Amino acid sequence: MSLSTCLRFIPHNHNHHHHHRPPSHFQGWRGVHNIPSISNIFNVLLPRHILHTLVIGLIHSIMTTPTLVFQPVQGKSVSTTAKSSSCTYTVVINEFDSSKCSSMNPYVQADGTGEERKPHHKPPASPKGMMKDRSAWVGSNYNKPSSSFSSASSSSSPNVESQLENVENALLEEMVKSREINSTLNRHAALLASAQRTLESYKANFTHVFRAMVNMERRLHHQRRINRSLNKKLSNVILDVVEVNNVLTRKIPKGSAKKTPSKSFHVESVGKVRSCVGIADSTKVYQDCADVYDSGHHRSDVYYIKPLYSACPIPVWCDMDSPKAGWLLIQRRQDGSVNFKRKWDDYRDGFGDVIGEHWLGNDNIFLLTNQARYQLRIDLWDFSGNRVYALYSNFKIEGERDNYRLHVSGFSGSAKDSLMRHNNKQFSTEDRDHDNRRDASCASEWEAGWWFDKCWYALLNGPYQNQSDVRYKGIAWKSWKFDQLRGAEMKIRPIYHKRR
Repeated sequence: MSLSTCLRFIPHNHNHHHHHRPPSHFQGWRGVHNIPSISNIFNVLLPRHILHTLVIGLIHSIMTTPTLVFQPVQGKSVSTTAKSSSCTYTVVINEFDSSKCSSMNPYVQADGTGEERKPHHKPPASPKGMMKDRSAWVGSNYNKPSSSFSSASSSSSPNVESQLENVENALLEEMVKSREINSTLNRHAALLASAQRTLESYKANFTHVFRAMVNMERRLHHQRRINRSLNKKLSNVILDVVEVNNVLTRKIPKGSAKKTPSKSFHVESVGKVRSCVGIADSTKVYQDCADVYDSGHHRSDVYYIKPLYSACPIPVWCDMDSPKAGWLLIQRRQDGSVNFKRKWDDYRDGFGDVIGEHWLGNDNIFLLTNQARYQLRIDLWDFSGNRVYALYSNFKIEGERDNYRLHVSGFSGSAKDSLMRHNNKQFSTEDRDHDNRRDASCASEWEAGWWFDKCWYALLNGPYQNQSDVRYKGIAWKSWKFDQLRGAEMKIRPIYHKRR
């Protein structure tokens, strides 16, 4: 039985397009041993027309080599497939029993492309170098053909060897070019990767710088707000100094004077004092009643105190009996002996007797509460003999340029808070209306000077009523009771002072 083989090479065009890449898998030829691997050819990226030409030339050389016999597995067809970026190549080996085909020449290949050769009885003598090349291609499975193949192989071997050598040289050249291209592409890819990393680093740095700039801008904006606030406060301080200078017109005169024997001490404004009675250069003066108390005077009485920046001392009543002692009265209501329906100038300078009912004067209160940090205590009495108090840890008023605006906060005490509703309100009288009521004047309606809103929650300067059940209350504290109150006192004391 003789076997014949048919080798077919089938290219397939790829209709779809994709990136050029070498074939990922190539199956060997079954039944053929030591034949050069075509996968080495396809693993190199080559142009389609060059690859096609080289493979066709290689197969043609193999097909025209009489001494190159394939040894396939009997009774089977063997095929292998290789793919490039644009084509698929399939090599098929078919074998059959040619003895059963009477019309077939056993030495003709199945695809009909071979020449008819007669058998020879002795093997051909291989030329020098030919055996070496064929051993590399065929190896130990090189089959010695019949004598008819020997002469044919001897005549065609140089041609086949030359063709194979040309194919190998072309392949090597293309492989070298491809490797150079791949090396260049790899270098460029490395450069691009390095540039990408540099760009990412620059991007991260720019992001950090941008965030730092945004943060700096926020800080600058916050600093601008602080500066505007400081400028506003500085302007207020400057205006306060101007206000003090307007109130104060003289310095303390030198010399001595006799103490007045009078038991009546009318309220005096530091801006209206004409002479410093009983005050000499060596006379000890006090800033407030707490300073008097720390000097050893612990009895409630009238004392002369000299506020900071004032020209002369003024008489005040010092309450040494209330808790913590050293309280300076700025207002007292107890019997209705003094009319509190006054105009702006009277409330500015003060009126009444410091021993009895009086208003110390807005200018005096302004100077006192701006020389240190003061607290306010308000004592209230009703007609049943009950007494409550309200304590505010912060109290001050502005000068006349701001209409003696009230600042009060930090409530505590036995009476519920009512004065906080008047915080930040300006002082009003019947001839100077600064309340928040548009349709009427609270000062005219309630016959008092006060820090009105719309109109009041606490009122201590209204007309005195000698009974609790009245329609128009002149002394009232809504958070305690709606009745008219019998008496009230407003007194101040510094929060911090030096103990002697």
